[in-house]
Amino acid sequence: MSKYDEIGFEKIALQMQKQVKKDPNNVQLRNELAIVFMKINQYEDAFFQLQAAAEIKPSVQTLYNLGYFYFAEGKPIIEDIGSGSFEEDAEEEEMSYTWEIADKEAFDIVEDLLKNKPRHYFPYNVMGEMYIKKEKYEEAIGILEEAITLTPSLENLNNLGLCYYKKGRLPEAAECFRKAHLLRSSNNYSLFPFLSYGICLAHLGKKSEAKEAAKELLLLSEKEEEALEADIAEIYYILEDYEEVVKIYSKLDWEFYSEEFFPTYFYSLWKLSKTKEIEELASKTIQRKEKEMKEVIQDPDEEEEFKVECEEVTKEDIAFIKNTVKEVYWGKAPTVKYEPTLETRCYLYGCFRHTDANPSYFSI
Repeated sequence: MSKYDEIGFEKIALQMQKQVKKDPNNVQLRNELAIVFMKINQYEDAFFQLQAAAEIKPSVQTLYNLGYFYFAEGKPIIEDIGSGSFEEDAEEEEMSYTWEIADKEAFDIVEDLLKNKPRHYFPYNVMGEMYIKKEKYEEAIGILEEAITLTPSLENLNNLGLCYYKKGRLPEAAECFRKAHLLRSSNNYSLFPFLSYGICLAHLGKKSEAKEAAKELLLLSEKEEEALEADIAEIYYILEDYEEVVKIYSKLDWEFYSEEFFPTYFYSLWKLSKTKEIEELASKTIQRKEKEMKEVIQDPDEEEEFKVECEEVTKEDIAFIKNTVKEVYWGKAPTVKYEPTLETRCYLYGCFRHTDANPSYFSI
């Protein structure tokens, strides 16, 4: 429990603002105030504090936190600026803001910081995410490998695995995903690294290991209410274990699952000569979608633009379902288009909300 947990954050923010006015050059205090502002969803105020801290003392700590905020949140653009200073204007209630993507600002700051080889893994993890966002997987691999030499984490191991997967290096990807799964903790309980591991094993033809992973995933998914059953079924599909695919999919409530899983399900049913089930689910889903579309179109309170969009999307979905059935009956085996999930977390230095042990301002 942190020193802030027992008091309301709005009250803390007011107290800390008074402290900042008395000690405006205290960048650690400004950093903590920014985090408190984020806790109460005052992101503009958080940005101003991080920006001020970086201007007062442009250190690895302050510059990195500003860069990370740019990457994670973007930047506020102030409208109707009066005659006061930037920070004074920000405190006026009548000020309004628009938010813009600030990936370039984030990239420039973090790239420059990495030239000095910081000894903490946060900047490397974030730069790896930036490269992945740009689909520059080779560059991301180099950065993430450096991050792992400093501190292996679920995030950097998973994201390195993602890069290897994208480059077709499946054995290396599988090993990264395996190691990432072993590092699940209070900071990140994600099951997606383990799912990616199972997919890689299936593609590599390691049937027994892939099936063991799938079984364990099903248990974990149910225990932790993650609803990954449809994704896990695709491990069995890659292994051509159509009975297991159907066993999993047949238990799902398809009102809550996307029809993007229909191709593998329908094909598995077709391979088992269960065409009646295909017809029933396809017909039922199409009827439900048509009914929902009709309700939207006939609703006098809905905007016309939304009605048009709803009709277009519904017609596309129905066409997809009908085409899927047609291709399955032709014997065309659908391909699993699996995309590993990028893993992230809060990477703010000094964040008492998300980090168990925070790096020192002077040892990063």
